[in-house]
Amino acid sequence: MKQTVQYSLVAALGVSLACGQQLSPEQKQQIDAAIPAKAPAKPKKPRRLLVSSLCVRDGRVMRGHPSIAAGNYALEQMGKRTGAFEAVISNDVEMFRPGKIKQFDAICFNNTQGVLFEDPELKDSLLGFVTGGGGFLGFHAAVVSFVQYPKYDFWPPFGRMLGGTENGGHPWMPGDSFAVKVDDPKSPLNAVFKGKGFEIAEEVFQFQEPALRERLHVLLSIDMDKSTPTRSVLPIRQQDKDFPMTWIRSEGKGRVFYSAFGHNAHVFSNAPLVAHFLAGIQYALGDLKADATPSAKLASRRK
Repeated sequence: MKQTVQYSLVAALGVSLACGQQLSPEQKQQIDAAIPAKAPAKPKKPRRLLVSSLCVRDGRVMRGHPSIAAGNYALEQMGKRTGAFEAVISNDVEMFRPGKIKQFDAICFNNTQGVLFEDPELKDSLLGFVTGGGGFLGFHAAVVSFVQYPKYDFWPPFGRMLGGTENGGHPWMPGDSFAVKVDDPKSPLNAVFKGKGFEIAEEVFQFQEPALRERLHVLLSIDMDKSTPTRSVLPIRQQDKDFPMTWIRSEGKGRVFYSAFGHNAHVFSNAPLVAHFLAGIQYALGDLKADATPSAKLASRRK
């Protein structure tokens, strides 16, 4: 009960307590300029997206990534401008109760971190929401949600649902640039790139699971022919040189979209990426159809 009261208080005080940053008018203008005027798909019905940016360490709410405010603003404004969805921004964990979560079409973890809640009912409700046909999307640090620091103890069901778990530091730090390639040019989620890769500076996670592409339909990844890590790399990643940056996957009847982009606030004023994110959101909501067949399975079919 103590945990629930504490988190509800954060929600009542506002999102700023969790992210610790307010956007300047100039930052808002940059994000506004990056948001598409139209969504790639027409919503089948009015959609609601629950957005959480809760960050917790040792049972206490902590300040999260400074990009949280930019991400929340971008999500709120792209929903309003395109009419694709309504973003409901809340860090109140009570929103994940079975009776409340059902009002949403998808859940977004925007740079959430740590053990967001331990209540078994809330955990079952979150996973059941996705497997039952709901959508889930995560940005950047969402991949370290439900991680107990400093031992990096994960909640395995969440990692399986999302598609991977981080445990190995950052091969590229926030100021490091690298090349990104378009892994599936035919996906509607990648239409904005027209098959062309790009350069970007961003912090990069590496995932501890082997054979990532056996579970993930990779959309964007680091082009290792044009990029060199600046920090240490896990042995398994040294071997396969695979660093997915965005992917989709099916989870039961539900749909998952994850973007490792989002540590740096400028990501949310990058027009092509914002359009890519909007397409990913509409996929998770169920309005944009896309092939989520794992990349390895697709590759084997082509042989």
